[in-house]
Amino acid sequence: MRVLVLTQYFTPEVGATQTRLHTFAAGLAARGHEVEVVCERPNHPQGVVHPDYRRRPVRRQRLDGFRGAWVWVHTAPQKSARDYMTFYASYAAMATAWGSLTRRPDVIFASSPPLPVGAAAAALSRVHRCPWVLDVRDLWPEVAVALGELSNPRMLALAERLERFLYRDAAALTTVTEPFRDHIRRTPGLSGDVTLMPNGTTRLWVEAAERSVDRATVSLPKDRFIWTYAGNLGRAQGLATALQAADLVGEGFQLVLLGDGAARRALEEQAAGLTPDRVVFRRQVPPDAAADILRASDALLVSLSPAPALNTFVPSKLFDCCAVGRPVIVAAPGEAARLADEADAGLTVAPGDPQALADAVRRLRDDSLLRTRLSAAGRRFGAANLRELQIEPLEAILTAAAGQRRRVGTGSSPAVSGSGNGLPGGAAENTSQELHTVPTE
Repeated sequence: MRVLVLTQYFTPEVGATQTRLHTFAAGLAARGHEVEVVCERPNHPQGVVHPDYRRRPVRRQRLDGFRGAWVWVHTAPQKSARDYMTFYASYAAMATAWGSLTRRPDVIFASSPPLPVGAAAAALSRVHRCPWVLDVRDLWPEVAVALGELSNPRMLALAERLERFLYRDAAALTTVTEPFRDHIRRTPGLSGDVTLMPNGTTRLWVEAAERSVDRATVSLPKDRFIWTYAGNLGRAQGLATALQAADLVGEGFQLVLLGDGAARRALEEQAAGLTPDRVVFRRQVPPDAAADILRASDALLVSLSPAPALNTFVPSKLFDCCAVGRPVIVAAPGEAARLADEADAGLTVAPGDPQALADAVRRLRDDSLLRTRLSAAGRRFGAANLRELQIEPLEAILTAAAGQRRRVGTGSSPAVSGSGNGLPGGAAENTSQELHTVPTE
């Protein structure tokens, strides 16, 4: 097949979305398919375009057996709600323009959010008269509202209408959690099958668990109990609670925040009022370096805001943190806590409760048997949820979709059949979710 992949976020940006889509593109290419990815020029999460991508409106190069096209987008370091909309719309427009010039694909695979990625795919499916498949990683616009990116009632109503249209228009849909699949299936007039394609980790994180890392090599103090959060420092992560907990735990502990994001400045201001060295900020690093920092830590934090809208979300960093073989504290609601509890892969606490979080950190320091048990269970959980295991089901979905002939203007395509649990071939289902977060951010 010739597969055209649309994703706003992609390599060399670092994050869960980027890793998911890179794994899919490389995996499909390794199976003999011709793959082209159309993505934004790299700027996330800082909002500053990488120097090598500033000179031309489109840059093309080959990666891991597939071709990539990085297109111009409007971006800024500090984004208002209007900036976010312009950011998303500019990618959709450029992706549609560039995609229209490419050779006709057999199928288009578009990953959302943001939802305008799906709008670009729907437009290109008409240009090329081919079916398309929508990958729903987060429920958008619901996630945009939760993150404060979308608040205008008229824009919200338009986004919800677009959401319903795209669900109906796609030949098939994939999504990452059971609640998300239930939400999509409630769409009136839906005809495409909705398949669970859960997130997971990669071999980089699983293999990192085999390493012993000297703290001196990653600039971590040897006389502190280090608990580390690695990922997007955004509004949805509820990290203000973590800083409050860092102040409550007292001497002998240090919280390391590894990454960048919209909330970093506010968190740094909050940390300035705490006892020195209770909280340390580190900049985003490449995945292998991040894995070493996580391995050298005593415990890892997976955190979400207690906002009800996030109950169905599972940060994909849960899988990466578990895979590296360090005990994990899950301060998140709903699906994230359920997954961790079922696998005994993390110590769960209520999100937004700094005292409960501080108590959990102290408990891990004082209970070596608990640390050992959680670390071992986490490694098993991570190894059982490799992203590479999703390539074969994805190939089956795209192959089935490519076998259809789209009738342009009908607004939908025939359903793609699947197994009883939503995965072709009866593959075991799981649930996970991302909020553009991963330990390498």
